Amino acid sequence: MNRFVFLCAALLLSATARAEHFLIELTIQAPHEEATAHSDTDPPPQGHNPRPICHAKAGDDLTFQFFVTSNFPHNILKRVNVRYYIAPEKEAGNKSPPDESKPSITEGSFLMDFKPETGRVGLRQRLHIDQKGAYIVRVESEHSDSDHEHFAALDLVIE
Repeated sequence: MNRFVFLCAALLLSATARAEHFLIELTIQAPHEEATAHSDTDPPPQGHNPRPICHAKAGDDLTFQFFVTSNFPHNILKRVNVRYYIAPEKEAGNKSPPDESKPSITEGSFLMDFKPETGRVGLRQRLHIDQKGAYIVRVESEHSDSDHEHFAALDLVIE
């Protein structure tokens, strides 16, 4: 029985340790609809959670916002890249990466050190998209010195 309890505790602690590093909240707001996505992990490719969908009309004013917060309690996470982009995709919910031959609507990155449990970066951007189609909205960590990266993603459908 003691072995069973020890094994269960070890599994729970390893699952908790894997969940550490970043909390992410990503939101896209259109005039009549809003979608929010939270932290997921990669691997598996494209994560565990289905992407929320936001619908808007071509030319609508959109607000794109995200916050990435470190919840790693031990050390400074050095030289972590936080990358964000809105890019065309073939269809909403598509699991393959966006078509890199088409330019992103917006993109950028922050390279920074995240202090334990307090490091935070965010962005709020107003924009509009005139071209109808499906778009992936994504923010992700890169080079976090871990066996996995964190991201949040959602789909934006412009009608």
